[in-house]
Amino acid sequence: MLDAIHLEEQGTPSLTFVTEPFEQAARAHARLHHQPDLPLIIVPSDYLDRSDEAVAAKLAPLIDEIVGKLCAGDPARDSRDPGDPGTG
Repeated sequence: MLDAIHLEEQGTPSLTFVTEPFEQAARAHARLHHQPDLPLIIVPSDYLDRSDEAVAAKLAPLIDEIVGKLCAGDPARDSRDPGDPGTG
């Protein structure tokens, strides 16, 4: 979580995968660090001991959400001057 928070603070988009049992803790941690909108992908925790094929089938429905969050523009980030070294 802290890596994602630090990346976001530096203007680098991030996406953090969190298993369902840790969703509330992850969101609380993000709020604690003033990043309440930190992009999270919540994945089911029952895939951990399954085959690669079963994991792929379980997570396939999340692909659109993953791509959408990775490609979503942040107006605050997009308006920064790319030549400014402090903005990433």
